[in-house]
Amino acid sequence: MEESQAVSTSQVYTIADLRVLVRSGRLRVPQFQRSFRWEARDVLSLLDSVVRGYPFGSLLLWKREAQAQVLRIGGLEVEAAAREDALWVVDGQQRITSLVNVVDPEGAKDPRFTLGYSLRTHQVVGASRLDESLVIPLPDLFDIGRALAWLADNPDASEHAPLIQDVAGRLNRVAVPATVMEQADESVLREVFDRINSRGKRLNAAEIFDAIHGGPGRELTIPGIAARVDSETRFGLLSDTVVVQALLTRRHPDITRDIHSEFSPARREVSAFSGEDRQEAYEATERALVAAVRFLQGQADVPHMTFLPFRFQLLVLTRFFALFPQPHARNLELLRRWLWRSSAGADALSISGSRTDLRDMAKHVVPGEESASVQRLLDAVRLPEPPGLPDLRTFRSTRADSKMILAAMWKRNPVNLMTGQSVTLEELATVLEGETTPRAVAVELAPAAVLGPDSALAANRVIAVDDRRELVAQLSGDVEESALASLLLDQETLGLLQDNRYQELLQRREKMLEDYLSDFLAVRTAYAYDDTPPLVELISPPSDQDRSHGEADL
Repeated sequence: MEESQAVSTSQVYTIADLRVLVRSGRLRVPQFQRSFRWEARDVLSLLDSVVRGYPFGSLLLWKREAQAQVLRIGGLEVEAAAREDALWVVDGQQRITSLVNVVDPEGAKDPRFTLGYSLRTHQVVGASRLDESLVIPLPDLFDIGRALAWLADNPDASEHAPLIQDVAGRLNRVAVPATVMEQADESVLREVFDRINSRGKRLNAAEIFDAIHGGPGRELTIPGIAARVDSETRFGLLSDTVVVQALLTRRHPDITRDIHSEFSPARREVSAFSGEDRQEAYEATERALVAAVRFLQGQADVPHMTFLPFRFQLLVLTRFFALFPQPHARNLELLRRWLWRSSAGADALSISGSRTDLRDMAKHVVPGEESASVQRLLDAVRLPEPPGLPDLRTFRSTRADSKMILAAMWKRNPVNLMTGQSVTLEELATVLEGETTPRAVAVELAPAAVLGPDSALAANRVIAVDDRRELVAQLSGDVEESALASLLLDQETLGLLQDNRYQELLQRREKMLEDYLSDFLAVRTAYAYDDTPPLVELISPPSDQDRSHGEADL
């Protein structure tokens, strides 16, 4: 059998060219690619290299047909029509996504792509510095018309007009080399894909599965949803069961029903989304899961599925964000209280994480009643007194209270002592890949063999992406005070660890952990605070326009 021969051609694109390709729907990201995984500092580093004229690699594209679909590329959503000459990204997705979004006014609204250029220091800066004088947002710098408008609004920067012109020219002239493959069949693509996957950060098993079974033009699958949610968020690979439960809960609170008849006429009548078909339901479930996970990671201090105290919390949130994709800021704050009250008060509320808990909570989330739904959820976790602290004497990575402790520790932005930087979601997810509990990142300070029966086991844990031997070795050197504090350690506890005085170490750290958890839970549960809905709803019912803008309470 004659071996398939691919044809490849060399191309050079500007950033403007890539933006047109994305905006026109011609450039596609196939399902065998990861979703965007870079963080803001990675994007900043790339743009700094671009402005400085440093090389940053080439692209590999696959030219073939594409069906009509809605594309999500970074912060951009594009309605892409079917076409015969689509360019599928085989290598370079992170760079393309970053380059296009940072110069696009819409894409740059996403915090990952919000960058500016300091005319004072001559460097690309992050979102936290955009309010400084003489910092021009990159979308304004990239477009001459927007640059002139920015100068008109910032007359103090007029003397820097030549610099603006120079940097804008550099951005617009940058050449992005690419190889475009044509007439490549699946076997050739798999070989290229495998070779690319053999370097850098490897794809997980579910992503590779989706590469083979869920490629361009294929229908969405339950494993495909799980893989893409993980790729989009690094929250971990949800089981097929959880994804199915999310799909069912989104449509109706009772998940005991048979999914095989889910889209029958009878079932559609009682669904919150009666008009959708199977494919639409799958796509909407993925969007709602991503939104729920983003909320957990960004506002509720739950970075990974293994840190989540109860599965039902994710499923209820999925239903909420499916029904209310752009909720009021006040309701997001109240949802965080619900999550932490249902976690910290689980014993008092007789919550065990059962299907009954899921049904009883999910039924409170009703279409068209955003704030009322949140209020009902809060009523369901009303506590007679402030929740107590988790049990520090016992630590098991499968227990909800142990997961709460780890989530609280994550809030401290634990430093990776090897790099001197805070542990990233990517690092955390890499260590936890394939794990169902957070045990792999809950590293012990003292060896388990020396612990007494009365030791506070939770006080013996820190969040780290290295094993105990490596962590202790790193702690044996000079460690900055801020890095120690991020791990809930100090010089005294460090000295006790270095002297092998483990019992004194745990006693000291138990007190530190108690004090920290007390403050953490007081803030997260907000027990003594008022739970009123958004003030605007007390004045008048929310309009559709209010909801579409996610208006915060006054």
